[in-house]
Amino acid sequence: MATKNYRLIELLGAMALGGALVAIGYELGATRQVARTTGGAAAQTGEGGPGEADAGAGEGIVAEGETPSPGGGEGREGGEGGEGGEGPDTPTAAGAPPRDLPPWMQAGESGTYSAYPPIFEAAVELSPEDAEKYPRHGLVTSAAVVLREKLELDAPIVGILRAGTRVRLDRELSFGGGCTKGWHRVYPRGWICLQAGITIGDEPPDDGIINTPKPRVDEPLPYDYWRVNHDGTPFFHRLPSFGETDRADEAAKAWIAAHGRELMPTDPAKRPPEVPAVVKEYLNSGFYVTVAGEAMKSERRFLRTLRGVFARKYQLEQREGSKFSGVVLPRGADDLPIYWVVRETGFFKREAEGSDVLVKSDKTVSRLSQHPFVRRLVVGTQNYYEDADGEMMREYAVAVARKIKRPPGVREDESWVHVDLSEQTLVAYKGDVPVFATLVSTGKEPGMTPIGVHRLQSKHIATSMRDQPVEEDAYSIEDVPWTQYFHNNVALHGAFWHGGFGLVRSHGCVNLSPSDARWLFGHTQPSLPPGWHSISPDIGGNGRGSAVVITE
Repeated sequence: MATKNYRLIELLGAMALGGALVAIGYELGATRQVARTTGGAAAQTGEGGPGEADAGAGEGIVAEGETPSPGGGEGREGGEGGEGGEGPDTPTAAGAPPRDLPPWMQAGESGTYSAYPPIFEAAVELSPEDAEKYPRHGLVTSAAVVLREKLELDAPIVGILRAGTRVRLDRELSFGGGCTKGWHRVYPRGWICLQAGITIGDEPPDDGIINTPKPRVDEPLPYDYWRVNHDGTPFFHRLPSFGETDRADEAAKAWIAAHGRELMPTDPAKRPPEVPAVVKEYLNSGFYVTVAGEAMKSERRFLRTLRGVFARKYQLEQREGSKFSGVVLPRGADDLPIYWVVRETGFFKREAEGSDVLVKSDKTVSRLSQHPFVRRLVVGTQNYYEDADGEMMREYAVAVARKIKRPPGVREDESWVHVDLSEQTLVAYKGDVPVFATLVSTGKEPGMTPIGVHRLQSKHIATSMRDQPVEEDAYSIEDVPWTQYFHNNVALHGAFWHGGFGLVRSHGCVNLSPSDARWLFGHTQPSLPPGWHSISPDIGGNGRGSAVVITE
């Protein structure tokens, strides 16, 4: 983890899905203010868990903040543990909060929120002209379908729809671009190939054939997540017999004895002949799946995943994630800086007035709680934060959220995000006004989370991440919630498998608690059309993606 000495990192790689970078560099003015005098309640943490298959390096950016004092340069390492409104709905940069703040900007006693910004565009009734242009009704029946910008199977992706989504379609088929069954134009934008899995009619199709839960868009987790607890756990195409499960288990034991945790191929032609055909794949301990339902056969309980496969229930364990949440800033910049305790190192105080000899204090606070520090100072050769009572805590045990300048290229009315790698904090903005602050977990090594000014490339209610190193606690995570890619495979997203926020631990992505990731998903631009599961900014009229500013 980098210290607070700022450095330049060269751009590596290219942007995916057509995302665009804005200004290469700009000066970041750290506004130093007195801490808030009200501390937040201690938050709970979740279980330890995986990283992600993410890496990358970003543009160089020179950041200007407070100059570090000598000594105490430890970093934080892991292991513990609709947009905001404008006008009267936007916090002011100073003074009391506006009277008409939307629900998601109203803070409780601890400063946290009790509502989320909407993630969908406002639903509108079709005009007579649009109803005439899009007279047919569609129902997505496959796990997911892709909307393309043009009538070509390799055209840029506009968005993704999941099973159960209803759409309006144009009247007649169009052909070409490699889709043999033809295309329909989708309201409000995009094209869908009929090979993708969609039922179409002049009236809305019956959705009784859909056996997949819709995402819970106003909860921290959109689906139910379960952790695989045993290496070589078989997942079955259908409910298996006793004999089939016994043969599947024996084949798994033999494979693990010979290959360790290396995954068995999913291709039946490449795996041992002893594996029964009913086995789709084997997953290892630490993998995560999303569950759609439960089934019984011969008095045995099975879980059915969103992918339509079955596993014995006793081999999985449900996870709900950390309950930690950040805070909204109804008074804008007046609510910053915020200090969180991220290590339970305890407090110190001077042995005598003016002495550099420090002794342990009786004062204690919980990890992830806020504390009203008032200044940063050096005692001997170490950096500390001190509160109004003279109680001190080592700098590396404290994470600070501060205000920075709006970068060039970001409009005054635009939503954007700043991630401070040295502090492991995130602050969300509406133009020049900070509206939200929280703790994050970023890449474990320098360069994993790319420094620079980026733009969102895609937003997903949930998307799977795979190919993590085998030594990590998880190798494959289905439906990582509230994922927002901003540089190649690096994203902002919810992490339900650990509670180490405020400490580095990922493979490059910016991990947030599930609740914070949901709040941020609604804050950033663009919003999703009603019912969509993902959207690609800057494609097919989707609008510009919010800026994501990463500094060290």
